[in-house]
Amino acid sequence: MKINPIRKYALIIILILNVQTFISPAQAGTGLCEANGHFTTDASADWTKEQNISGVTWSIANSSTGGSYQITCDCATGSKVSLFYFLTSAITATGHLTGYYHLNDNLDIKTEISNIPGTTGPVTVPSKVNTSIKDGSGSFSTASNRGVCEGDPPEKHLPDVSTGADNTFTLYVSKPFLGELIIPDTPIAYLQAAWSTSSTPPKTFNNIAELHIQGRITVPQSCKINQGDVIQVNLGVISAAYFTTKDEMPEHYTPVNFDITYDCGDMSDIKNSLYMEIEASDLASQYVLIARRRETDNVPDVGIRLVDITKTNVNVPFNPGSILIDSSGRGVTHMEAYPVNLTGGVLSPGNFKGTATITVIVK
Repeated sequence: MKINPIRKYALIIILILNVQTFISPAQAGTGLCEANGHFTTDASADWTKEQNISGVTWSIANSSTGGSYQITCDCATGSKVSLFYFLTSAITATGHLTGYYHLNDNLDIKTEISNIPGTTGPVTVPSKVNTSIKDGSGSFSTASNRGVCEGDPPEKHLPDVSTGADNTFTLYVSKPFLGELIIPDTPIAYLQAAWSTSSTPPKTFNNIAELHIQGRITVPQSCKINQGDVIQVNLGVISAAYFTTKDEMPEHYTPVNFDITYDCGDMSDIKNSLYMEIEASDLASQYVLIARRRETDNVPDVGIRLVDITKTNVNVPFNPGSILIDSSGRGVTHMEAYPVNLTGGVLSPGNFKGTATITVIVK
């Protein structure tokens, strides 16, 4: 009997397709691993002024805390698999240098991990795209008491590991700072893992360990006012006959000029606001420092006023009294002082003196 040629052709095609499906090579098994590794590095330190300069780096090596952890993978019980690792950054914003990420407004950070099986030295986070790290310690199975599959007996499971604990954080000063810089507990990098039944690396990975940083960094900043010397302003000898008008300076009196020099070091890169705060304990008003009280009734009769004449004449208040200074951290403020009669009328002769404290405030 003759077979229709069209039907015969269709039959041959079906047979070929079936045979090809049957002889197709088996695909390598891959999957994810999981664990709860957690390592934290304390970056707390007292820095010197020399460390607090743009472009300076500071490394913190092998100082993380955190226990070992167990790796479990979603492979079939009893499987013999290889482990692969991948490193990712928990921070997305890149820093000023290659390999660094933006930690905060003052610091960038680079992460390196040194104890990954299969590596001969530190590996910088993140891993290159499509470049995972194969565990170089061999395959994992219950036959060698190194099982990692979720159904493997506990007694044949891989012992806990501490991969990721041997790490180095390098801080890069992008902007100097003053006083205290708090780094809250911040995730920096993730160590990820996956498994494969062949040498073919998996395409997806899962976090097995987190690397964190936290701490408090302090930078000393000292300011010298008049080289640390007491500022003495002599207001001179005043005739009582010319010193009679209430709340006014003596007639024909010329205020005494004096300078306040300050040096806080070079702060041009820091861009903090600076001002001098003037405090006094005995005041007649916000702008008048009491310089003398009458012996008979303790009523203040002589006061002193201050004026900042650096740019324009500005009356200086006390408690709180502030004088803006140059943001560079170095400069001179020009001042003048004069006495005022607080009671009106002729004052009794005698000395008078007022005291105030000047402090440089950095914000």
